[in-house]
Amino acid sequence: MLLDLFEYFAKFPATAGVTKGIANKGESSMEEYATVLKAIKEMPEKELVPEIENYVYGQSFDELKQRIDKLTGSFLFVDYGEVDMQSDGRRSFQCTQRIAVTVAMKLSAHADMLERVIANDRTLQMLSKVHARIMADVETEGLYWMDRESITTCEIIPFVSAELQSYGWTLMLSATGADILDVHRLSRQMVR
Repeated sequence: MLLDLFEYFAKFPATAGVTKGIANKGESSMEEYATVLKAIKEMPEKELVPEIENYVYGQSFDELKQRIDKLTGSFLFVDYGEVDMQSDGRRSFQCTQRIAVTVAMKLSAHADMLERVIANDRTLQMLSKVHARIMADVETEGLYWMDRESITTCEIIPFVSAELQSYGWTLMLSATGADILDVHRLSRQMVR
């Protein structure tokens, strides 16, 4: 599921900024590595919001800081959180995962207040495009990790990090889907 989220959000930023800093090695003994890189290269839809110049994905603040220290301009940062699983009474689960989708801009240490306001305005416009596309994809494609009701409740909060010299906005989603971790099917296999 985490690789699916990675690939899904990789279609938004400029192509050059997707694997830069994320897939530095270019190859790995992990077979999924080549599969994901190939999927990104062959993605039919990409650069949906090309004004987003970079892509950052993960959970670790240290990795985030290292990546942002090396980039310039705007970035899309996707942070995935805990998965809450609740049985629906029929031996299957509804899973809800918190996902934070941030569009921010790294500014110089000498940026003034007006530059920060401009960065906030630009990043809010970019995040609105990302949000609109997620809504459209839920309606038209059906994302297994997010049902239609999930997209109706979300929150957009300011992202301000002096430590990262970054300013922007975060879309907080509670993505709910039916047994997104496939636990029910796996448990049935183990009973046999």
